[in-house]
Parts: sequence; C-alpha cells; structure tokens
Amino acid sequence: MNRFAKAMVLFVIAFHAVLFVVEALLWMQPGVYEFALHRLAIRTTLDLSGQALLLRAFFVNQGFYNLLLASAGIAGLAFLGRGNAPVGHTLIIYMCISAAGAGLVLGASTPAIIGAILPRLLSGSAPVTAASKGT
Repeated sequence: MNRFAKAMVLFVIAFHAVLFVVEALLWMQPGVYEFALHRLAIRTTLDLSGQALLLRAFFVNQGFYNLLLASAGIAGLAFLGRGNAPVGHTLIIYMCISAAGAGLVLGASTPAIIGAILPRLLSGSAPVTAASKGT
C-alpha cells in the first residue's frame, strides 16, 4: 500500500474513532448535543437537553457503528503489517465502502446537505462554518 493510500486509511480510521467518542461517550455533554442539535434544526417542543436524552440511544448506536468501522481499518492495517494482504485489503475495502455508502445515504436522505456543500466544493470555496460567519 502506498503512503497516500495508507494516510487516507488512517484518516478514515481517525475520523470514525473521533465520531465514536463524540457520539457514544460525550453525547450528553451540553456543548456536544447543542452543537449537533442546532445543526439538525428539528422543530419540536422539547428543549435541547430533552431532545438529547430522547436521541441518546440513537447516537450511542451510531457511535458504536463508527467504532466498528474504525476497528475494521485497524485490523486491516494489522493484517497487512503481518503479511496477510488478502485479509488486510478486504477489511480496508470493507471500511471504505461502508463509510462511503453511509455518506451517500446521508446525502441522499438529507438533500439540504448536498445543496449546501456541493456548490462550494465545485467552486473551490471554503465551507461555511460558525467561525467564518462571525458567530
């Protein structure tokens, strides 16, 4: 595996490991759920802490899904390091296809995400963040 491919695999592993920590371990921290729920903009009569409590099981489940994807990548790299390329490549490909598939499903199920991000990607401009808005 060349350096670029290995760097990308490590990035995907790190990304999913961070998502696990945020979703499964830190979800009930006010700063975490407030950040996420403000972006979801769910219209409800529940306050943010009530929404977070209601969605806790979903986010814990999602966090463990991300941990399992990261684990597949770690195991794939370990098998490659021990000389078992077929198993290593299979696990890494599984991780990458699963992550890409989940991203496509998320994009297809929430067209607003695609509508907000795609034009910026195509134009090469920076994504809009809270820092760039001055908030």
